[in-house]
Amino acid sequence: MRPAVTWPMLRLLVTVLLATGGLAAGWPVVAQGPTLPDTLDIERAVRFAMSESPVLRTSLAAADRASADRLAAWGAFLPRAGVNLGLGRSSSTRSTFEAEEGPAARLPERLTFTNQSANQGLGLSLTILDGGRRFAELQRSAASFRGAQRRYDDQQRAVIATVRREFLDALRRQELLELTRAQIADREAELDIASRRYEIAAVERTDVLAAELNLLEARMRFLSEQNLLHVGLRQLVVSMGLPPESGEGLVLASEEGMPAGMPDIESIIRTAVTTDPELAALEADRSAASASLWSARTRYLPQITASLNWGRGETFGADASFWQFDPGDTSSSFSVSASWNLFDGFAREVQNAQASAARRQAEEDYRRARLEIERDVRRFGAQIEGLAQTLDLLDQAYAISRERLDMEQQRYRLGTGSFLELQGAIDAVQRAETSLTQSRYDYLIAWSSLAEYIEGGPGNP
Repeated sequence: MRPAVTWPMLRLLVTVLLATGGLAAGWPVVAQGPTLPDTLDIERAVRFAMSESPVLRTSLAAADRASADRLAAWGAFLPRAGVNLGLGRSSSTRSTFEAEEGPAARLPERLTFTNQSANQGLGLSLTILDGGRRFAELQRSAASFRGAQRRYDDQQRAVIATVRREFLDALRRQELLELTRAQIADREAELDIASRRYEIAAVERTDVLAAELNLLEARMRFLSEQNLLHVGLRQLVVSMGLPPESGEGLVLASEEGMPAGMPDIESIIRTAVTTDPELAALEADRSAASASLWSARTRYLPQITASLNWGRGETFGADASFWQFDPGDTSSSFSVSASWNLFDGFAREVQNAQASAARRQAEEDYRRARLEIERDVRRFGAQIEGLAQTLDLLDQAYAISRERLDMEQQRYRLGTGSFLELQGAIDAVQRAETSLTQSRYDYLIAWSSLAEYIEGGPGNP
């Protein structure tokens, strides 16, 4: 009896055939990225971003290019060396000759000429003096390499800060979604109370209709919060360097606790202006711009170059072997040359003006970044202080609104309170819960933003 072919077996067979056929045909194989766990915490999200972020990989490639540029600057101090090896064979024929008088005469038979040659050589050249241009280029390349390294550090800090901020935003949406789910339960309880009282003719049908409308609005808010959560999760995984579909079904682990105390703003500013990687990169840019200006000014100075060459060669007849690697004729030469560019159509002047402008721009970029750091640190500090006070007030408002809701629910059950009063109490609790959640995550995000300037990274809030 033949075994029955089921749909799963058929699907597996088709998948295997497609895969093997694609490999045989040379189809490109898409590499699978890392798999996220079902529950993701903020530290693991940061680790994923550090290994998968395309922004960091691009910055690392820029640092590699700067390293190669620095190697080339060191190489300018070394002599240039080259070797050559040549083997040649040439043949020609002649059937006419030029007579002393009259036109060219034809030979009785064609003459054939064949010769062979071999040559070998070694050449060295060294720039002795170039007005200090090589030293300027070495300083510029070293400063550019430092700047590229610091920009990589700054990109790491920026990626960590972005992932932490978007993680907290998505976590806020996740908590608001659960809060909306709980609010639906409150609206269902409200509808149940209204329905029971309507059954005993204690209230009008308008109370039931209003309760049903409130429940529908709560369910619509739930759908809206659900969509916002999906958007936030997709944004988070893209910032981590993963495809958007990786965020589907992802659950975020809640942050434990809240930062305590108030930040020392003056101390953070003093630390930031000495450890901030962006400032360090801009400081390296200033050094590179100064070195480029020095290099541009050296073009007004003369250049001296020394060259040394050895060679040997020989010409052989047609009967000799073509492969001759030991020619007998030798030669050697040594030369020192000096050149001085007196006028080049103002090209040097243009280059000097551009280098001078680049140095001034680098200085102003550094000053601007330093002012912005102080501005941001003070702004985040003020936000944290204001939000800490707001959270205390919101905690009190939530406790009061929850106590009031319990009282209004009891009054409505007993028939001593109106539906409008009950609805107002429920609305007040929901507003207090939402405001408390929003402000709590605003507080966490402000701390996370401020942490970017604490020891140069966001890992020390």
